[in-house]
Amino acid sequence: MQSFISLPKRGWLRHGWGLRSAAVCAVCLVLIGLVALIAPWLFSATALRSDIEEQIRATTGLAVQSHGPAVLVVLPEPHVNIENVRFSDPSGALTVETPMLKGYFRILPLLLGRLEIASASLFDADLTIDLDGHPLPSDSAIGRAADAPPASLQAERTDTTKLGVLTFINGRAHLKTRSSPREELISNINATLDWRQMGAAAQLAGSLDYHEQSVDLSAWIAKPVDLLRGGPSDINLRIEAPLLSFSSRGRLSNEQQFHYAGTIESTTPSLRALLELIDHPLPLPGPFADLVLSSNVVIDDDSAAFSDLHLEIDGNRLEGTLALQHLRERPILSGTLATGVLTATPWLERLPAARDGSGDWSSEPFSFAPTNLADLDLRISASRLRLPPIELQDAAISIMTRDDRLELVVPAAKAYQGAFKGRASLKIEPEHLAFRANATLSGLDLSAFSADFFGQRRFGGLVTGTVNFEGGGGTQLAVMRSLEGHIQANVLQGEIDGLALDQALRHLEKRPLALLASIHGGRTYYDEGNLGLNVTHGVANIEDGLLQSQSLRIALGGQADIGDRMLKLHAVVTPASTPGAKLDPAELAQDLLQFRFDILGSWDDPELIPDVQSLIRRSNAAAPLFRRKPGSVQSSSETSDDSAPDK
Repeated sequence: MQSFISLPKRGWLRHGWGLRSAAVCAVCLVLIGLVALIAPWLFSATALRSDIEEQIRATTGLAVQSHGPAVLVVLPEPHVNIENVRFSDPSGALTVETPMLKGYFRILPLLLGRLEIASASLFDADLTIDLDGHPLPSDSAIGRAADAPPASLQAERTDTTKLGVLTFINGRAHLKTRSSPREELISNINATLDWRQMGAAAQLAGSLDYHEQSVDLSAWIAKPVDLLRGGPSDINLRIEAPLLSFSSRGRLSNEQQFHYAGTIESTTPSLRALLELIDHPLPLPGPFADLVLSSNVVIDDDSAAFSDLHLEIDGNRLEGTLALQHLRERPILSGTLATGVLTATPWLERLPAARDGSGDWSSEPFSFAPTNLADLDLRISASRLRLPPIELQDAAISIMTRDDRLELVVPAAKAYQGAFKGRASLKIEPEHLAFRANATLSGLDLSAFSADFFGQRRFGGLVTGTVNFEGGGGTQLAVMRSLEGHIQANVLQGEIDGLALDQALRHLEKRPLALLASIHGGRTYYDEGNLGLNVTHGVANIEDGLLQSQSLRIALGGQADIGDRMLKLHAVVTPASTPGAKLDPAELAQDLLQFRFDILGSWDDPELIPDVQSLIRRSNAAAPLFRRKPGSVQSSSETSDDSAPDK
């Protein structure tokens, strides 16, 4: 039994050793054959170098010069190492210098006694690329393939030409173009171009460093040779970097001009930082962060059109179309976008501070970035437009920039149950701002507006009016002190919260001193009000101010200093039957049923100051103290300089 079992085992071992011996012999024969075939090149480095240089020149048209030794290595894979190699095309559009080229041979041609490079690696290569040049001479295999008419017999023949795989290890590229005075440097290039046959697909994959950003990229081109002939080819592209994630799928052609049609998807955590990376700082305020974009795109030689666009940026979501024109000069970005909610908060937060720490207008000099990125011509429609602290509904917005001038137009919008339209024009220079603005209001609910603007409902009514302003300067303070313009407003069914003027007027005749306690609190209602202000050198003077109801009339006068943020306002309250109300001190001596008060101080904390002397004078108990003998002179304490226009 033991012999029966052991005999097959020993036979199997003898059989296995026989197979291994045969394999070893075969490998030895192959190696002997390879050595015999490549022996001429082993003993002639000049012949080896010359043969490889001729292959590269015949395929690419690049002239090759090498000044180092050429070493042929058989194991583990036949390849050649050539030191100090330089490639260049006749036009000078491309030069490549590398301290080491390693080329791997195709085995079958090698067995037939020919050297054919299947793949090559360039170590620490230094490339100089002129983006305006044409580095493919017509006497190369690639050049002949490019010149072959599409679908011709010549094209069929050239499409079978074998190419290979090219790998860059730790390379650098210097890019230059006539449109830019400086070179762009791309470093740490580790990438592989796999294009094995002229008529086959090509793909590129690898990584590089650009402006200290690590970038991974991949590309696939279905028919590169068709692109060289001006025809179309499908193409996929993907870029991944800390500041950009980009992918595109489409069809590219270059027959008479560059043309691409496809889809793109892109995200960036900071559009501002991305544009600064390529030396195009964004002149507009705002973070411009968290951008997400997807769109159909058509790109031609000097323009790009984006349709079915979905854009998210700074918390806003927009849809529509965009177009870029004059890409080779100063681009113009135009388009139409729509959104449900558009909030300007992120952009307004980045504007220069309007006020300093003490609450006054800032005197910090302006410093605006140059607007050299692109001109804008955008139309945006928003169901809700948030311009803190106010909000508009169903707003149409136009944004235009040209020659450092920004035009903002709201041709139509709903605002607090009324209508609004306005226009602002800003001339922006590095250290100076000039502007013009006008607006028209119709039927605006003043109560809701004051709740948003002041944080509480101080005023009420339906306001209709116009506003016109212009000014300029190098600081916020200078701009405010330069203001010129006019404000005209009419209010219906109005109210003033915090002043009980009706109640104060009723107390005036019987208990005038009680007015001091009764004027604060409560509300004053009026049927109609008019207010006209003329603004000169930052000071708004009330030229026409009157509020009236069936029971009272309120005449307004004085001024508001916009530059210094100070108020000096005066008011006279009379019964509605009184034909007029004046601030003339001489009239105070008359026995008219009226009282006056002033609003003085800063905008942030004004004081309401009643005319106490007139109230004491009207009081029966205090009246004898103010009687004068005939012909006596009125004391200065009983007079006042303040005045207001007749009503």
